[in-house]
Amino acid sequence: MKFGAALAFPFVLILASCGGSDPVTVSDAWARSSPSGVTMGAAYFDITSVDDDSLVAVFVSSDIAARAEIHEVVKAMDMGDDASEMHDDEMHDDAMSMQEMDALELPAGTLVQLGPGGYHVMLIDLSEPLVVGETFDLTLDFDQAPDLTVTVEVSDR
Repeated sequence: MKFGAALAFPFVLILASCGGSDPVTVSDAWARSSPSGVTMGAAYFDITSVDDDSLVAVFVSSDIAARAEIHEVVKAMDMGDDASEMHDDEMHDDAMSMQEMDALELPAGTLVQLGPGGYHVMLIDLSEPLVVGETFDLTLDFDQAPDLTVTVEVSDR
């Protein structure tokens, strides 16, 4: 019996060292509350991938919003000094806008933060206001890693 146990112990150590590391980790998932009548919201979180990967799509539970998109906040077109005259409907210097992204790059081992004023998940056509303390699920779709579902808590930070 001692011989069998001696052979099993190294095998157990090898198995233990092979697992336990998720390809993608997400933490601090939250969304800001929204007032009644507002049809869009935003969700934020920190994400790290073990290998180079990309977040390519986000799916939201259908009872919260019709769809979700990956967005980033960018500086709007710089009109510069060459503009002969500025009209009220044109972008002003240092104006910010949001744009949808096809994918969010996740360099291996690098923390990527989604937060106000930067990358975020835009929740479109909210079915009801987001209320502090409530939660909902987002399913993150990656280019390489398997899908990951995270629970988002509504909070006013």
